[in-house]
Amino acid sequence: MERVCCRPLLLAAVLLGIAPPRTFAQTPAPTPPAPASSESAQADPLPELPRPPDAPRSLFRQPAPTPSYACDPLPGAYFEPDSRLDPPSLPPPGWFADVELGVVAPHIKNRLADMVRIPGSSMSDTVHVPGAELDWTVAPRVEVGYRLPTGFGEFAVAYRFFGTDGSGVTTGSDSAALLKSRLSVNIVDMDYASRQFTYFPNWGMKWRFGLRWADAFFDSRADEPFAAAAAGSGVFETRTSNNFWGLGPHGGLELARRFDSSGLALIGRIDGATLLGRIRQNFFEASTAPAPSGQRLTGNTRQTVDQNVPIIDAFIGVSWQPPRYQYAHIAAGYQFEYWWNVGRNSDTMSRGDVGNQGILLGAEFNY
Repeated sequence: MERVCCRPLLLAAVLLGIAPPRTFAQTPAPTPPAPASSESAQADPLPELPRPPDAPRSLFRQPAPTPSYACDPLPGAYFEPDSRLDPPSLPPPGWFADVELGVVAPHIKNRLADMVRIPGSSMSDTVHVPGAELDWTVAPRVEVGYRLPTGFGEFAVAYRFFGTDGSGVTTGSDSAALLKSRLSVNIVDMDYASRQFTYFPNWGMKWRFGLRWADAFFDSRADEPFAAAAAGSGVFETRTSNNFWGLGPHGGLELARRFDSSGLALIGRIDGATLLGRIRQNFFEASTAPAPSGQRLTGNTRQTVDQNVPIIDAFIGVSWQPPRYQYAHIAAGYQFEYWWNVGRNSDTMSRGDVGNQGILLGAEFNY
């Protein structure tokens, strides 16, 4: 009977929320989560393929120092002597000076002509004075330059000049007239020249190109006896002159055939230039009739025109370089030079060419 009464009481206590007393215990500290690695943090889309490690693993980590880059040393410096490119048979590198003396006979094709009118008179004539035969003269040429080693060629500046005159007798309008002619030439070359080279043994080839400036002047004068001119045409003096200066490209080629170790060589050279410049011509005559001031009446005509003048220069001869002394060599031979259109005026009848030929002696010194 007592067991039956106790069960209802226990059931009522549960329903009324009467809980047994609670006991308090120390709560354990939470365990920190294990750090995740970068490999496990990132998803691997292709786990079956090998994956190289990240380098660097962090953007905040300083990268490892990389070695500095250095080029391999070059096999050799430029502009250093080379026994293969600077053989003893050729002039050595360095400064050099070249002196040439040409003993030449110049000549002029003087066909200058133009109309001249004497003011204060009715006289109007075509003035043309032929050229007298010019004397032989010496044409020096001086060249200074520097020759680079290792076959890099050379730079040079050269100056050539000559002047001559001549006299003779020509037939004037009234009687024989005394004739006088002059010629003066100046040439400046600034060139680069290659080193001598060839594909055949004992042969050498050398070319050059650069700039040339030139000036050429010539004139002729004819004087008749005053009495003969006064009794005839009334003109006792006539003169013509022509002056050209120009600038243009210049080039040349030289071939040499050396004879073993004797130092002798056969040389052939040809140079050419074409100069663009101006021509100034003057035509003059003097009359026997007096002017109101007491002086003689004169007439003068001047012409100025642009012109292109081709020039060619050829040389053939022999040279000798002492086998044991490569710092000098000498040469001798025949030279020919010709200037076209140096007195040509397309607006008038004037024409004029200049040429010369003769013996050329040359010597070169290296230091």
